[in-house]
Amino acid sequence: MTYSIRIDKSAPIEMRDGTLLRGDIYRPGDSEKHPAILTRTPYHRQMSFDMSFLPYYEAVMNGYAIVIESQRGTYDSGGKSGLGDVGLTVEGPDGYDTVEWMAAQPWCDGNVGTCGGSYMGLIQWITARENPPHLKAIAPWISGSGGEEPSRHNGIVNLGVALNWLLGMTVETIDRMEKLGKDVSSIRPLLTKARESPELVYNYLPLKDVPHFNFPGIKEMWTNRVLNSDRDTPENFEKTRTPYEKVNVPCLHVSGWYDFYPSGTLSHFLNMREKGGTKAARQGQHVLMGPWLHLGPTQGGDAGALSFGFAASKLGSGLGAHNLAFFDKYLRGMKVDMPMVRYFVMGKNVWQTAEMWPPPETKWQRFFLHSGGRANTAAGNGALTRDEPGAELCDNYIYNPHFPVLTCGSRGHLQLVRFPGSPQEQSQAERREDVLCYTTPELKEDVEVTGPLLLHLFAATSARDTDFTAKIVDVYPDGRAYNVVCDGITRARYRKSLFEPELVTPGEINEYIVNLEAVSQLFRKGHRIRIDVASSSFPEYDRNMNTGNAVGEDTVGVPALQSIYHQGGYASYIDLPVIETKR
Repeated sequence: MTYSIRIDKSAPIEMRDGTLLRGDIYRPGDSEKHPAILTRTPYHRQMSFDMSFLPYYEAVMNGYAIVIESQRGTYDSGGKSGLGDVGLTVEGPDGYDTVEWMAAQPWCDGNVGTCGGSYMGLIQWITARENPPHLKAIAPWISGSGGEEPSRHNGIVNLGVALNWLLGMTVETIDRMEKLGKDVSSIRPLLTKARESPELVYNYLPLKDVPHFNFPGIKEMWTNRVLNSDRDTPENFEKTRTPYEKVNVPCLHVSGWYDFYPSGTLSHFLNMREKGGTKAARQGQHVLMGPWLHLGPTQGGDAGALSFGFAASKLGSGLGAHNLAFFDKYLRGMKVDMPMVRYFVMGKNVWQTAEMWPPPETKWQRFFLHSGGRANTAAGNGALTRDEPGAELCDNYIYNPHFPVLTCGSRGHLQLVRFPGSPQEQSQAERREDVLCYTTPELKEDVEVTGPLLLHLFAATSARDTDFTAKIVDVYPDGRAYNVVCDGITRARYRKSLFEPELVTPGEINEYIVNLEAVSQLFRKGHRIRIDVASSSFPEYDRNMNTGNAVGEDTVGVPALQSIYHQGGYASYIDLPVIETKR
């Protein structure tokens, strides 16, 4: 262990085209060679340092060199930014060049790894597929999957995330514009107002004409993130998907059950185990899932309105030590025993390990939706049981896009949009007539649900296009109800294909599959399991105006009559992955 640290701020790192990027270097204050870990970021380098899942100072004290580099065209790095292009033209070569630059430094022993979360996780995949010779391992945290990005999900705009991201990025953007001599005097007041009152943006109709972002350099970012449905094409997906067969290094995948798309992280893990470019890569896959939102563990182990105890906290989770152990294993070649899968069981508030996902002891149990035709609100007669439905009345509600169900427990983090993260108590939302509630009887014993979740809804709508949302809720004996995963959502036009959208015939019954991501939750004896169904969670997702027009075009929406079926031939259901083995 070293007891002195050398810090070099804004060190120049030259790319193949001569562009100078800048990075901060933290390394042991000796003359020895050390393995090195790279984080590349579009955000302020100090923010990346403070919010890392890897304790950088501890890593340096344990003999690692750390480089935090500003991506091309951000902060003091030169060149034109690749943001919005997902770095397809610049981030791969820049990542490659940076890794090889680090390996050639007198303080590096030639073993280089990468780490970082969110966008910094995404661009690690772009670097890895370039296969720089000295890259030995990557640790992408909370980074989604394939061509997916948090602001768009299966063709639907994650409006809260897009707005949160843009409000955060515009500060640096206009500062950079001003340095280039552009007049930003009219831009700053509107952007300040948008940050102070984000509802002025997300409530604005039509969404494409939001005045706060109607400026060159900013409008393009807004349009690309929110309005550009043309990007949802097979060609673009193929360009941005992760070519697992080209990734030749071990990976540590980390996410939270309340992150944007935890199933994306798990998909990375499973795909690399099957398709990784080398045997060492396929065998060197590890995943860790905690009870966290996008920013990871807190000091106290809380998330949203619940606390998961010390075991879920930044210190108690062992997340930093897990990251260090990963790099010790794959950069240093140390003998480290690491589980393939480590996950946190909420409700039980303990960590478990497994050698595959979902765990091999998982048993699938099918639960069906039922009602007497009045599942509206938690006080209705909606039920969730193992019994198949017979002849039952469908449930109806009116979805009015001008009176959407407000987000109650958001996925990820929407602190700039001022909507609290999950989990949250759902009673207020469950009093609305446009929210259907299907609830089991009181559980006679503990039930652990661990694995992926897909809800199959048979539904009809009076509109040409609409949405269906769902969430799973843990109902306490005293009536409190907390969502254990956030809203999943599906858009009617994409029911058959994302790439070939098709409007619906009003009144026609179709099957809609709502991806509720993945979870590990222990429902305690005496609790009840509930599924809430609605057609909006705003502003987490953009509200469907029910017109069939493109996102952002409409000033006026159309109310839609929604019908959920649960009868012979149209039995709406969910398969719960239940862990039956007693632990």
